[in-house]
Amino acid sequence: MREKQRHKTAAIIGTVTPVPHYPKKLKVYLTNASPFWQAVYWERGKTYRKSTKTTDKLEAFKTAIVFYEQILLAKYSHPSHVESLPISLPASTTLTSSKAKKTFLETYEEWFELKSSKWKQAHTRNVRNRIEKYLLKDLAAKPIKAITQTELLSSLKKLDKKGITHTQHRLLRDCKSIWQYAIATGNCNRDITLNLTIALKSPVYGQQHAVSAEELPMLMSKITAEQTLNDKIKCLALEVIAHTFVRTSELLGATWSEIDFENRVWLIPARRMKMGVEHIVPLSNHVISLLIYIREDFSKSDYVFNRLNSTQKLAPDSLIKMLHKLGYKKRMSTHGFRAIASSVLNEHGFNADAIERQLSHLERNRVRRAYNRAQYLSERKDMMNWWSQYLLDCYSSTTKQKY
Repeated sequence: MREKQRHKTAAIIGTVTPVPHYPKKLKVYLTNASPFWQAVYWERGKTYRKSTKTTDKLEAFKTAIVFYEQILLAKYSHPSHVESLPISLPASTTLTSSKAKKTFLETYEEWFELKSSKWKQAHTRNVRNRIEKYLLKDLAAKPIKAITQTELLSSLKKLDKKGITHTQHRLLRDCKSIWQYAIATGNCNRDITLNLTIALKSPVYGQQHAVSAEELPMLMSKITAEQTLNDKIKCLALEVIAHTFVRTSELLGATWSEIDFENRVWLIPARRMKMGVEHIVPLSNHVISLLIYIREDFSKSDYVFNRLNSTQKLAPDSLIKMLHKLGYKKRMSTHGFRAIASSVLNEHGFNADAIERQLSHLERNRVRRAYNRAQYLSERKDMMNWWSQYLLDCYSSTTKQKY
């Protein structure tokens, strides 16, 4: 018997995919009617559909997530959602009940407890500090439902005078999440953070300074020149970061247990990485000799880079201050070593994917990035040895040091 032909807008079999980490009823799929992925969500017999306007599945996931959140906001903003709850509420319970009068402080603390369990320690501390420092004084005692858009904007605008627009926009992002939580829990029926972005100054992102490849020899000569004992460990740290082009926090948090001298690699655990995935750094002969020298003459604790006569690791701003002392203020940053390495390695024909992998610029897809942890490792080892020799060639014969 001839199979009945499917409508061109029907989902193509095998393409229907649930959006990761979201309800299974939120999916994306392809049809024969459009090249774009379609987002779909079912709830209580009602179907919501939207074209994602993209042929990229990962981008389709992102659009579907925004679509899902818009559905939730529309649902919880409508007074009828209380009547549709699958429980019986007391007759006295209304949107003006004591639950709806929960203060901003109470709502914030509930939201913070829920969200912070998934955050890294530093991010948790930063979120708490900025909300408690800049918002609680004005808003803590007010019922969250009663706070107006003007009142929230007034609190945010106070940061203009301090010139910290980055913090201002991060606060707005935090508030957006808090109000969405309040709507979802029935403590508020309107998201007052909508459209506030246009009333704030755009943040100005500071330039990550980096010298040119032509200026690199002079910089490396200064870093490796004779220094006072107090500056020596900082210059050694700068030399290691130049050869490995890791992030500053990854370098300063390094412990001896992460260094595998036998296999000549440094394995940075996921908890210390920006993207939350462990990272392999191949170590050249020169970097190995630097680490041996540091361990024998400077190490006082499990940290590779200690403060002078202390078991504490170097301060986060110690390297940038050292670059300033060497005469490179507003000319070079520690992040600049990553930019120079990327530029030089690409110019010399190294595999662009291997370079990106060594820079720990990872794919957002968790499964793929976990699988790729050691991708291009053989190429990366050759590349890191080449880069290390490139830097050594930058040193003048009078300042080159042996360890």
